[in-house]
Amino acid sequence: MKSILLALFILILGQTAATAEHKHHGAHVHGSANLNIAFDDLKGKLNFKSASMGIVGFEHRAVSKKDIKKLDDSVAKFENEIGAMIQFESALGCKFTKEKIAMVSDDDGDKKNAAEHSDFVAEFSIGCQKPITGSKVVFDFSNFKSLTDIDVVFLIGDLQKTVEINKKPVTLEIK
Repeated sequence: MKSILLALFILILGQTAATAEHKHHGAHVHGSANLNIAFDDLKGKLNFKSASMGIVGFEHRAVSKKDIKKLDDSVAKFENEIGAMIQFESALGCKFTKEKIAMVSDDDGDKKNAAEHSDFVAEFSIGCQKPITGSKVVFDFSNFKSLTDIDVVFLIGDLQKTVEINKKPVTLEIK
C-alpha cells in the first residue's frame, strides 16, 4: 500500500511540475501555488509549494530578527491552520501531521543570487478514520491574501481531480 501511495504521489508531482513548467516556462510565479494530495485508503500525503513571497512576504534568506520572526510566524500559521485551509468533513476524523515546512532556495550555491527566489514548501501526512470517497473537501486559503492562484491535484485510487482556487473557498467532491 505504501509503495502504491508513494508511486502515485511521485506521479502527481511529476505531472504538476511538467504542467507548471510548460504553463509558466519554468518561471517563479508570485501569488501562485501547487497543492498535491494523494490518498491510499485512509492515509494520505499532502505537498504544497509556493513562491515564499505569497506566504512569508519575502524571498531572501531570513537573517535579521524581524525576518526570522516573520518566517517562524508564517510556518506556525501554516501548520496551525492547515485544517482550516483544507477542510475534510468532520465525520471522517482526518488529522494532519507535519512532516516538513520550510523556505527553500535552488540557488545552487550561487552566493551572488542566493535565495533571491525561494519557495515555501510544506509536506503533511493525513490520516482519516473513515474513507473519504464520496465526501467533500473545502479549500480555503483566504488567510494568505497574497496567494491568488492555487492549482490543486487530488488523487485517490483511480480517481484524479483537479481544481483551481482563486481567493475564494472552493469545494471539491471526491466522487
